[in-house]
Amino acid sequence: MSAEGTTAKAAAGAAARRRSPGAAWQKPDLAAAFLDEYRKLIPALDIQERLISTLLTREGRAIDRFLDLGAGAGAFTRLVMEAHPDSTGVLLDFSEPMIVAAEQRLAGTRSRWEYVRGDLSAPAWRDALPAGERYDAIVSGFCIHHLPDERKRSLYEEVLELLQPGGIFLNWEHVAAEGMAEGMFEEFMIERLVEAEQQRESARPAEEVARAYREREAADDDILTDSLTQCGWLREAGFERVELFFQLPELALFGGARPGGNGRGGG
Repeated sequence: MSAEGTTAKAAAGAAARRRSPGAAWQKPDLAAAFLDEYRKLIPALDIQERLISTLLTREGRAIDRFLDLGAGAGAFTRLVMEAHPDSTGVLLDFSEPMIVAAEQRLAGTRSRWEYVRGDLSAPAWRDALPAGERYDAIVSGFCIHHLPDERKRSLYEEVLELLQPGGIFLNWEHVAAEGMAEGMFEEFMIERLVEAEQQRESARPAEEVARAYREREAADDDILTDSLTQCGWLREAGFERVELFFQLPELALFGGARPGGNGRGGG
């Protein structure tokens, strides 16, 4: 990359850090593009969804009330509600296009969830929640990686406080990778994007697709931290039974439980 290109990229990253983390997802075109393609883009998606469903139900776990942080269009919420047909939830996000998408995609279960607007970049996000509630499960999918590391750690402490004794937290997340795995996630994403583009009538050249992905605005919002470090932060916050359940290069599912209860949720 040229010196001018490096300077421009650094300036874009600095601008992204000055705005609210994840602000790029306020743009309807970016949100729509992700929603149209995400089932094709995320590797081993079916396996990960089955694992999540198992974690939500094993050991006789009861989930009556849940919270979905950075809920987007409701993909994680759908998994929780399918695993626990009597559960109800609170979805929190600040992306208006994603909220609109959730209202459309979850319309058939409208009586079981409510959407609130909140920004996880500051502790005041909790003010948007129904007063006095604790949750049997708190979940988050591809959201927390937009936050600075210090804020990630504080958020994990806030999540613990909102869980019922024995309640669980699952974070399905974009994480950092090093060594031989570094860059593999980007390579996979570009490969799948090129494949999807080739199905269009007026397909762009592969080089243009790759360049558009690498220069996308949302990339400047990513603040990636490896999964094991974040598992350590969960333990420091007070979680127990912390585990890295699944990992591919730059993609992970990890979480833990609040001490107390019977270890199976539901108080």
